[in-house]
Amino acid sequence: MNPEPISFSFCISDNFSQHLAVVVASLLRNTPNRCFRFNVLTKAISEENVRRLRAMEGERCTFRFHHVDRSLFDKFPLPLEHVTQECYYRYLIPEVLSDEQRTIYVDVDVIARGDVTPLWETDLGGKWIACVPDIKEDAPEWLAYKDRLGLRRDAPYFLAGMMVMDLERLRQEKYCEKCMENTGKYHELLAWPDQDIINITLEGQILELPQRFNSCFPEKVPRGEKIVIRHFANFSAKPWCCIWKNKTWMEYLRYLLMTPYRDQAWRVIWDHFKGLFFFRYTKKGIDRVLICGIPVIKRRVKGK
Repeated sequence: MNPEPISFSFCISDNFSQHLAVVVASLLRNTPNRCFRFNVLTKAISEENVRRLRAMEGERCTFRFHHVDRSLFDKFPLPLEHVTQECYYRYLIPEVLSDEQRTIYVDVDVIARGDVTPLWETDLGGKWIACVPDIKEDAPEWLAYKDRLGLRRDAPYFLAGMMVMDLERLRQEKYCEKCMENTGKYHELLAWPDQDIINITLEGQILELPQRFNSCFPEKVPRGEKIVIRHFANFSAKPWCCIWKNKTWMEYLRYLLMTPYRDQAWRVIWDHFKGLFFFRYTKKGIDRVLICGIPVIKRRVKGK
């Protein structure tokens, strides 16, 4: 076993601790010959969740918890309903991990399906980070949006849900400071807040990675290539979304049973069983109710 630990970083709220444990279990299972160091940036986490996560520690992994001062981001925009303040915490990673040279940041709505060693060993070739590009059509409204942000039309727009980060270089280039400044400058224009800012701040300094390393759309991964990280970015694809057509929860449940949160497996099963018959959710200010997968109520939430 290679003794050098692979560093992963996460930015979470307390109620996402269970999802973090699932990600960790999938990484340990699919990269069996490596050790890991898991950095958790959070404004607060309960003693119970710390206890459960630390129960996963052993010869192959350790956790480090880093407190974030939430007041740093109190005035930053949150234009998307499902996005919380924690999305901005990734700005702080190079400064918080001052003793590390490289880390892989990843959201917790993912599951590892393959060995992440090749991702960890990616040669950045002088770039500051490495990411997978988004897959978008060159629709006029998208090109106009890039124009408003000052991004080149012919340049890739990168997904920030997985980043291989050269921490030393980012510290040298004052990445955190520049991200904070740009958020203040562009805040009224942002649709995907932290992701837009990372694309603006690091334009020309991002290495493009294959889709298999952050797969939001499995059908876009070339045939014959194994998905390494599956990202459930769409609302209805998230394993904890109980909409009737969701099937990703079964893979999530498999890894949940490998964690100290296995006692919550019954709740996952029951919630999805109920979702086959009745599901209610709010998205983009619209309250929806589905019965047996058929929409029966759709109304705008008051004040939104």
